[in-house]
Amino acid sequence: MAFLGKLGEGWKLFTDSFKFLFRKPIFLIPIFFSWILVASIILYLRYYFEAPNDLGLLLLIIFGVIFLITLIICVANIMMLEFMQQIEFGEKISFGKAIKEAVFLDLIKVIPVALIWAIVWFILLIIRVLTSKKKGRSSRPEPSPRDAALTLGGANSGPFSWLKLGLRMFEKLVRMYIFLTLPAIAWENKGPFSAFKRSLEVIKKHPLQFITTYTLTGIASLFMAIPLIIIIYLDKSGVAFSSLFWTVVIIYEGIIWTLGIYLEQMSVGLLYLWHIKWVKSGSKGELSSIPKPDLLDNVYELKET
Repeated sequence: MAFLGKLGEGWKLFTDSFKFLFRKPIFLIPIFFSWILVASIILYLRYYFEAPNDLGLLLLIIFGVIFLITLIICVANIMMLEFMQQIEFGEKISFGKAIKEAVFLDLIKVIPVALIWAIVWFILLIIRVLTSKKKGRSSRPEPSPRDAALTLGGANSGPFSWLKLGLRMFEKLVRMYIFLTLPAIAWENKGPFSAFKRSLEVIKKHPLQFITTYTLTGIASLFMAIPLIIIIYLDKSGVAFSSLFWTVVIIYEGIIWTLGIYLEQMSVGLLYLWHIKWVKSGSKGELSSIPKPDLLDNVYELKET
């Protein structure tokens, strides 16, 4: 029963994240803006980047791009966490204050976190490239809504393999661990390495809740991707779609990417908030022995943190 109870707690964190979205859709704005930046970087590399002949320089550039992407996502998530902190301080949501906190207070601490994430992502990318089937050097594709949609949807990354699936699952695990680190920086003003230690502590204390949020957010992302899978299959089968249709697909990809990152960050953010409340109550008993935090009530969990 205790096992099922912990799974139920993870389910509640996930459903609360979903329900809260309909009350405060403003939380999506920083993440959607980060998607625009990330998508622009990816498409620029695909259509306009001239790869140098020096392998070392090429790898350095690739790593730099990955680091830039991880930093963009981390800063967007820090802004969302600042929104949460404002709510849990009994304040009105302020974009200006969130940007100020994220850029001038938290950024220096976020950089090492984004760097470590980038290192892991870079290693996994190298593994993926080395284990993929070799292809001849193809000509540079012409920019088009169709190719952009397929690229952003991952359809141009090669055929399915179990190894790729395993690497993606591990990437997601690392990403959610990184996301669990960010509340320690945003809410408790911890340094990056103290934040890593704190997030690991949360996972050790509440592993089933973390695993449940990991699984449910993955299922949600897969469910949202079903229309894309169908569209890509039809395209590969020779069905032609208009440029307007592919433009709509690109927008949809941005929406589901934003929702996926939001659900991951909000779920682990609520878990971290619940852990804080549990620690303040003496760190005794199960997590469920402490009332679950609610961002929409009048109890301000972070006011005394």
